Amino acid sequence: MSLRAVTEYIERDLVSTFVADLRSHLVHYYRQFGGDIVTAGGNTLQQAQDAVSLDLVVELHDLLDDPYAHDLDDFRVLRHPDVVFPGSDISWFGAYHRDTCVLSQIYDFN
Repeated sequence: MSLRAVTEYIERDLVSTFVADLRSHLVHYYRQFGGDIVTAGGNTLQQAQDAVSLDLVVELHDLLDDPYAHDLDDFRVLRHPDVVFPGSDISWFGAYHRDTCVLSQIYDFN
């Protein structure tokens, strides 16, 4: 397997991991805020999880794009548009340790 193929596989693997981690995080998020979200016209948990898409994930390459300002030499930060209130200015972020790809945190920010 070429270096490029290995690199592309690793990239897809981290994106897939973020998608799974975000869907899992939404379960806990909806336990806390779900009633208010649905009352305010937001998606149900199932709709939010279904809206998480590999194709919408982007990796940040500029520190200024991360509201928590993770050191991008130490972390890989991925972003996904909001799935709770689609079309809002909110984004969901996942910060992973660069060397291990272990999740540090998932957070949303407007």
